[in-house]
Amino acid sequence: MRNLLQSIEDKLRYLLEEKLDRLIFPGVSSSLSYTLIELIEKEIETQEGRCEKCMPDLITIKVSSERWDAWQESLPLLDEVSGALEETWNEQGFEVKAKPAIQLIQSPQLTSNQIKVEIDYSTVDEYTSRQTSLQKITRDPVEANLPKDACLIIADQETHYLTKPIINIGRRSTNDIVLNDPLVSRDHIQLRADNGRYYLFDLGSKAGTTVNNFPASNVALKPGDVIQVGKSRMIYNQWINPAVSKPTRSIFEGTE
Repeated sequence: MRNLLQSIEDKLRYLLEEKLDRLIFPGVSSSLSYTLIELIEKEIETQEGRCEKCMPDLITIKVSSERWDAWQESLPLLDEVSGALEETWNEQGFEVKAKPAIQLIQSPQLTSNQIKVEIDYSTVDEYTSRQTSLQKITRDPVEANLPKDACLIIADQETHYLTKPIINIGRRSTNDIVLNDPLVSRDHIQLRADNGRYYLFDLGSKAGTTVNNFPASNVALKPGDVIQVGKSRMIYNQWINPAVSKPTRSIFEGTE
């Protein structure tokens, strides 16, 4: 146990020091590292027989409204932290059912420099474990958030209009858009409407997803974006109000 915690601490300090302090505020990296180590240790000691060698794989970081934008900029760094935790779990012989998910929630009860960290075990069924990145949106999508005239042009000829807050895409026959492509996972990506835009999330697919030839796991889509999953190519489009120079995403309050 001590070797595990020391290894985690070393990797967290390497990843977070300077980078996170520069993005958020000085000292936040040490505070977050210490809190995570403490919570992981307590959680392992109180597993209550659920799994002898399982590690907690759901980390919730609640942050203040004042620092929300800065924390959003830290998402790529937090994704590196998630990968480092998974690597450490495996090195120490612990069972990893899914890459640890790190979710951000905005909490109006917290002051500017406060953070609150919680860890737990995600549900272990295959479909749910693939949706960890979805935690980065902090409210459920609704019809009012739908982009106008949004669509996907598949294989440069077939047009699918997007008329639901959540669009599931993959090889599974029950998806909203079914891709008959052996390189596409059964549940490959999900599009979620938020404030007049669709956000793309890769659901832990084996082959991965690219947007405009860049690897993508969580990205806001804009007209003309080229999405590649397996051998399937899709072009995203939507109507943009010319009076709005740049689409913005609203900040939503989380709950304690």
